[in-house]
Amino acid sequence: MRLRTTSRISLRHLRSKPLQTFSAISVIALSTALAVMTLLLARGFQQGLTDAVEPFDIVVSAKGSPYQLVLNTVFLRDAPVGNVRWRDYAGVSDDARIELAVPLAFGDSYRGYPIVGTTPKILRMRKAPSAPPWLDVIEGRWFEGEREAVLGARTASESGLAIGGRFMTSHGMTGAGGEHEEPHEVVGILRSVKGPYDRAIFVSIEDIWAAHEDHAMNIDGGRRGVTSILAHPISYSAAYSFAASYQRDARMQTVFPAQTAIRLFSIIGRGEGFLSAMACVAVCFSLLVATLALYWSGAARRRERALLRILGAAGRSLAAIAWLEGTYSALVGAVIGETLGRAGACAAFGFIGGATAIMPHAPFTPMEAAIPASIFIAGSIGGLAVAAFERWEGDELPLER
Repeated sequence: MRLRTTSRISLRHLRSKPLQTFSAISVIALSTALAVMTLLLARGFQQGLTDAVEPFDIVVSAKGSPYQLVLNTVFLRDAPVGNVRWRDYAGVSDDARIELAVPLAFGDSYRGYPIVGTTPKILRMRKAPSAPPWLDVIEGRWFEGEREAVLGARTASESGLAIGGRFMTSHGMTGAGGEHEEPHEVVGILRSVKGPYDRAIFVSIEDIWAAHEDHAMNIDGGRRGVTSILAHPISYSAAYSFAASYQRDARMQTVFPAQTAIRLFSIIGRGEGFLSAMACVAVCFSLLVATLALYWSGAARRRERALLRILGAAGRSLAAIAWLEGTYSALVGAVIGETLGRAGACAAFGFIGGATAIMPHAPFTPMEAAIPASIFIAGSIGGLAVAAFERWEGDELPLER
């Protein structure tokens, strides 16, 4: 029997029992989707966490909880741990082990979007020496004077603000502390950094000081304060030497955000290792389910193949028909499952991004492609098992009544 004829008969068999075919394909698709989605969540969460902390080599701040510091400075959540003096920032900036030091001041917001007081030095921050600047203005310009603001990409898309727009900031991260008296004008919009700072509004640190003349930013009898300092060391050895010099400091602390963030999310059980293990379990389960589903689906069509045997079809042809039925079902199920799995992961990424300020994302990789491919192969093996049964069963296959 020719391949075209064999293929046509296989497809006709699949169409002849739509409910059975649909059930087999649905089981394969859902199994594939579960495995793909779990893998993407594991990889996407890790990537989002890495992207969020990557620009921050060392953070210097007042003494306090390192977890609260990372949540506040890196993820723009929680309250600041406190403030250090401007001269402390100057000391970090002048340290020979530090290539770049950027001051940050927090404490205000606009409709839930955090206000970040800083200086133009932040435009020099890069994730790697050869990488482009971390912050890139794609519309307008960076602030140059007082009462000017630059919006993060997500702030610009969600808040309704645009170039030339004016808004009033409020005390506190929730805005419950009342509005300040002077408005800010939007002068620039940033390219997305795929992280929490997409929700930020950048203003001059002098604006934060002016708005808090009678509050915590004005510390130690009029000395202007800094919430945290982003420090980029000249080398790895310089980084650890710099951090060690603050271990016994009674007022200040140094934190490596990457290490702290990984410990933080490991504690609450959402680490990458847990999701990776779940992905492996899901893949193994999916392979088993796909193989069994297609074996039983193929075995249920023995009556049709028995009729073909009576009409003179050879055992080899019947085996090929059985195998093609399983292969077609596995292929369709794997493709649908890959599509559903990625769509589900993207929906979960959006939820996680809104809830945790991490922006997970998972580019397509060979590992992801291996899941539907493996399930397709497993399903094809299920069809091959039925084919082997047809090939060697002999001519005594009875008709089902």
